[in-house]
Amino acid sequence: MAETSKEDRQLPASEQRLRKAREEGNVPRSRDVAHLLVMGAGMGALALMGPSLADGMRRLMASTFAFDGQVRLYFLDALQPALAHFGDLGWRTLAILLSVCAAAIAASTIPGGFNLSVKALGVKISRISPASGLKRIFSLRNLVEFLKLSLLASLLGAIGSWYAMDRFPEFAALSHGSLAGSVSHAMALVVGGLGLSMLLLFALALFDVPFQWFRHRADLRMTRDEAKREHRESEGDPQLKGQIRSRQREAARRRMLSAVPSADIVVVNPTHYAVAIRYDEAAGGAPRVVAKGLDELAMRIQAIARESGVPVLSAPPLARALYAHVELDQEIPQALYVAVAQVLVYVYQLKRWIPGRSTAPQAPVDLPVPTEMDPKHSEKGKHA
Repeated sequence: MAETSKEDRQLPASEQRLRKAREEGNVPRSRDVAHLLVMGAGMGALALMGPSLADGMRRLMASTFAFDGQVRLYFLDALQPALAHFGDLGWRTLAILLSVCAAAIAASTIPGGFNLSVKALGVKISRISPASGLKRIFSLRNLVEFLKLSLLASLLGAIGSWYAMDRFPEFAALSHGSLAGSVSHAMALVVGGLGLSMLLLFALALFDVPFQWFRHRADLRMTRDEAKREHRESEGDPQLKGQIRSRQREAARRRMLSAVPSADIVVVNPTHYAVAIRYDEAAGGAPRVVAKGLDELAMRIQAIARESGVPVLSAPPLARALYAHVELDQEIPQALYVAVAQVLVYVYQLKRWIPGRSTAPQAPVDLPVPTEMDPKHSEKGKHA
């Protein structure tokens, strides 16, 4: 089942999955980098503070083994010089330990970066469950880590043994030199051994950092079902979103149709386009399109206009131009001012016309609509 599950995880981890893993404290970490930085910090601190540390050790040893006949034979009086040197030596040692601790903290940010996760500090039943604990202990991953650490310890031991044997004459000669010289030389030998160990750790870290990064990404790979589920959670159910959009369109359509009775006129291409225009003299500005529709919606706009007593004018070029170039509640473009002005004059004449007393106003024909504004002519020009 586990192998099948891994085979099913064919999709790379999404940004949301990576972010969630980071919030839970699941980031790539490299122990080899931690070992390298800690040892490097220790070696650097010893190299920098080695002379002063060696001098402090020399003075401590000298004061401890020196005999001063002037000092009374009281235990505390005899210890005071040694304690003073020991305290000075302790501060230097503390500085080295702090540098090593700082390196250990810095190592925890590589390669996954700094990450302070509160969730990672929480108690999980799976962590305290004996069964889960045994599974983690005897897992393939822990076995690989154990083999890596065993190999590392063996290699470090081999390097240390070789270095000690190679420098054995120098170590043996330390007892014959002066105290200051022997301590300084011992420090140099220790730093040299640490340097060889660091070369090994550096080589392992070059391999381990990309390996941990790729393994972390592989662990977070997703199945297709997980990807679909995540998409639904983040983006919403497509079916539900479609229903919401449909309701929004229907609400917008109802609002638009409710504006048709307030229009001054509806310009139509009888079977395809319908555009309702309103001109508000008090508000100023150009006439606005308050409703427009195509095909079935166009027929619905025409029906509402006739029911509401709004004039309907058949002017196909103008209807097409208004539908194509003017959005709802926007003013008409300047290129259509003349044509719309003639239409509004016709509306004004209809309002003043009294049936039976005069001839009905003539609907305007051949309205001046620029060719480039008419989609029908524009399409012909493209195909010509």
